[in-house]
Amino acid sequence: MHVLVISASHNLLYTCYCLAAVLMEIQHTLHEPPQAVVNMRRAVNSGMGCSFVFYLAVSITGYLALGENVPGDILTGFSKPASVVTAANVMVLLHMLPAYQVFSQPVFHGLEQFLTEHVPGTQRVPPLLLRVVCRSLYVCMTTTVAIVMPFFTDIIGLVGALVFWPAAVYFPVTMYLKLYRPKPKIRLLMQVMNVVAAMTSFVAVIGAAWNIKMHMQEFTFSWLG
Repeated sequence: MHVLVISASHNLLYTCYCLAAVLMEIQHTLHEPPQAVVNMRRAVNSGMGCSFVFYLAVSITGYLALGENVPGDILTGFSKPASVVTAANVMVLLHMLPAYQVFSQPVFHGLEQFLTEHVPGTQRVPPLLLRVVCRSLYVCMTTTVAIVMPFFTDIIGLVGALVFWPAAVYFPVTMYLKLYRPKPKIRLLMQVMNVVAAMTSFVAVIGAAWNIKMHMQEFTFSWLG
C-alpha cells in the first residue's frame, strides 16, 4: 500500500507543475500593479482551492469505488452505466479543448514565430489560418503520441515528478529571495518548503519509476509478436 501511495504522489506533483505553468498566463492577462497583486492572489487562491477540492473528491470517490486497483485513467475503471461514462468522457473532451489553448500557449507562440521568421512564404499566410493549421497539427500529434505510448500515465507522472521541484519551487523561490530579500522568518519558511518539495519530488520519482518497471513486466508489444 505504501508503494501505491508513493507512486500516486507523482500525479499530484504533475498537477502542481501544470498550475505553475498556467500562472504566467494568468499574470499576463491582469492589469498593472497594484491591482494585479490583489487579482493574482484571488486567482491563485480560487484556482488552487478548486483544484484541491476536485482532485480530493476524485481520489476519495475513486478509492471508495475501486479500492487500490484504481487505474491511471480513472474512467477506464468503470463500464456501467454507459451513459454516465460517456458523458464523463465528453466532459473531459470539452475540458481539454480550451486547456490546450492555455497550457500550450508558449509552444504555439514559439512555433508560429519560428515559422513566420524562418520559413519562406509563411509571411503571406493569414495569421488566423496559420494558427488553425499549426495548433490543429500539434494537437493531433500529441494525441497520437498519447494513444500509442504504453503506460502513458506513468510516464507523465515521471515527467511531473522530475520537473516539479526545479521549475515550480526551486527557481521561483531562489529568484524571490534574490530580488526581495524577505525577513529571516519568511526566508526560513521558504527554504523549508524548498527542501520538503525536493524530498517529495525525489520520492515521487521513485514511485513513478517503480510503476513503469512493474507495467513494463506486464506489457507486451504486439508488433514484436
